[in-house]
Amino acid sequence: MQKDRVHTRWQRSRAIRRKLGILHRIGGEALAEGWTRGHNGRLSKGKIHCSCRMCRIKSCDCPPHTDLKRKQDAGQQLKDYRESEARNDRSVWQLV
Repeated sequence: MQKDRVHTRWQRSRAIRRKLGILHRIGGEALAEGWTRGHNGRLSKGKIHCSCRMCRIKSCDCPPHTDLKRKQDAGQQLKDYRESEARNDRSVWQLV
């Protein structure tokens, strides 16, 4: 199926609106003006972020959910082990 010009223009304007909204939420009018320099069409291609620490913190710097769960489970097992050892020590001292 061939896409006509109307569809192409709609898709382009949708991408521009989305990126403008992101820029306005992050940095306000000044950031949006800095990216577009008065021409919103500059946002039709490419990304509006970079790979600096501020931009990538959400996706790269946090450990995965599975690692967090494993760490939590290991901590719980260690806590249970220490509690059981403390109970065993108390029962040994009660026998003496």
